Amino acid sequence: MSRDQSDYDVIVIGAGAAGLTAAVAAADTGASVLVVEADVQTGGSSRLSGGHFYAAGTSVQCEAGVTEDSADAMFEHYMTFNQWMVEPSIVRRYCDLSAPTFEWLMARGVKFPAAMLYVSGVGNVPRGHQPEGGGQAVVLALEAQLASRGIDLVLATRVEHLICDDTGSVSGIETSDGLVSCGSVVVATGGFGANANLIAEHYPDAAKAGNWGWYIGSPMAQGDGLKLGQEVGAALDGHNKGLLLTTPGFSHDLEVLLPDWLILVNPEGRRFVNETAPYTVLGGLIQRQGGTVFAIFDEAIRAAAKRTPFFNAYWVDEVLAQKADEGTIIRAESIEALAEQTEIDSKALKGTLDRYNKDCGQGGDSVFFKKTQGAPQPIETAPFYAVEVRPAIICWTGTGLRVDAEVSVLGTDDQPIPGLFAAGETVGSLHGDRYIGGGGSFGPCIVFGKLAGENAAAYAAT
Repeated sequence: MSRDQSDYDVIVIGAGAAGLTAAVAAADTGASVLVVEADVQTGGSSRLSGGHFYAAGTSVQCEAGVTEDSADAMFEHYMTFNQWMVEPSIVRRYCDLSAPTFEWLMARGVKFPAAMLYVSGVGNVPRGHQPEGGGQAVVLALEAQLASRGIDLVLATRVEHLICDDTGSVSGIETSDGLVSCGSVVVATGGFGANANLIAEHYPDAAKAGNWGWYIGSPMAQGDGLKLGQEVGAALDGHNKGLLLTTPGFSHDLEVLLPDWLILVNPEGRRFVNETAPYTVLGGLIQRQGGTVFAIFDEAIRAAAKRTPFFNAYWVDEVLAQKADEGTIIRAESIEALAEQTEIDSKALKGTLDRYNKDCGQGGDSVFFKKTQGAPQPIETAPFYAVEVRPAIICWTGTGLRVDAEVSVLGTDDQPIPGLFAAGETVGSLHGDRYIGGGGSFGPCIVFGKLAGENAAAYAAT
């Protein structure tokens, strides 16, 4: 069947932020669009997220007084931060399109107050744009665009296969209800954080967490896009990439920061990080230490650890006391006994604490320059505590379909597969070893979703 005889110009698989954006963008060009979603509602993991958008050169930045930022500066920061071990053309495309796509999203009803702009990740330029209402507000704003554009939406339907014509072009989909033909397909099925088998295969660092590991996204994130793409010859990219958040493993509560009153020591008993480092890099730094470290503090600190908006589940006096009584965390009457129970070198741990306590007495941190709320607190009052901390919470997964700068999916021969595009977490060519910052995953969903929708519509029209 030729493309002008198809049921739809564009079929979008997945109705998260990337898929909804692709659908709206494609329809805005005049294309007929079908969105197929496996869940019973739209949104996927996007609905559960903060909906933050990492972008440079936006009107919101200007309103907040940040007038000198640019796509060039964002690109340089992104590439340098990842030691240039990411695909420059993909990163460049994201940086160049971040501001215009951000303005496009705001024009469709999403509000990003200037007062909520913040420095995201490691850097000093505020590029983190936080929407009112979080990711759910973004999803609802995009979903509200569907009806007026005549976009068809089918829920609770999983795409089982992509269909190719005799020339190798993707020309339709197969579901349990049958075949639907189209001029092009956008795969926007999200990641695979809820699929243990794919985690083991494509994200071994996360698999190492074992029963400590859990996923914060949608249970529908099963990696459908990887399977669909590979069946038609797509290459994968981004092996073992993703974002792991730290946890003491007490429960499935999401607290991405650590309190400033503890220190982290590696298995050799030495500090290795500013404990208030951004969540975007802390998990990776712990992985460099073997994947398991210990948070050390004392009784005086524990007793003073009260609930705050940031620390409510783990790092609270009564919770820590209960976990010590249960044997979940280690409590000892001396540093030597604590070292023995944690199998940490006693002399190294004592030396680390002596130096840290001396710094506390002088009002600072001469090693990692940690800044604390109030005066730094020495660790010197028995009993002493050690809490095992691991990077184990899967925030997002990085392995996905390899794409070019137009988000055309590339085959194993490194050539575009005709009629196949990808967006969102299904794209595997963007992220490096270090996460750029809050909004650095959601932002590309919108940027590449819009680009994929436009390019898919243009292809279908040829």
